[in-house]
Amino acid sequence: MSRKAIPYWEISGFVEYIKSGHKQGDMLLVVPEGAFAVRLGNEASIKQKVKVTKGAFYSLTFSAARTCAQEEKLNVSFSPNPEPKDDSLFPIQTMYSSNGWDSYSWAFQPSQSEIEISIHNPGVEEDAACGPLIDSVALKTLIPPKRTRSKSINSTIVYIH
Repeated sequence: MSRKAIPYWEISGFVEYIKSGHKQGDMLLVVPEGAFAVRLGNEASIKQKVKVTKGAFYSLTFSAARTCAQEEKLNVSFSPNPEPKDDSLFPIQTMYSSNGWDSYSWAFQPSQSEIEISIHNPGVEEDAACGPLIDSVALKTLIPPKRTRSKSINSTIVYIH
């Protein structure tokens, strides 16, 4: 399909829109949120331009599941990025949840007011259609804790949904 086949996202490579309950051989592909997810084949990516506050801290969170390959990975990045090689390579293991999906989060600080976020499968499997499933992508501004005058120790609580 076209590079703009998924609303608000630009795709490249073999990107497949997966419906919940889709079968791949003997494997049933479950989608945790909503009815659809995307599968990134060999060297495939999805990316989106977003407006952000320059210098603020952000967290990109998404759910991912492994499909037919044993050692799948995802490369998450943003551009323009003043720090070359400042991206994250996530090994997709999917062994912590009961539905086969795990949540991942990556924090970053943009130096521009508009960036492009990219999720890329750098894998090269025998079956080009094998690749991780992606769902529930969210971007959130992180509010840093404020210092207090007291000498008491403050902590930040992180909630995982």
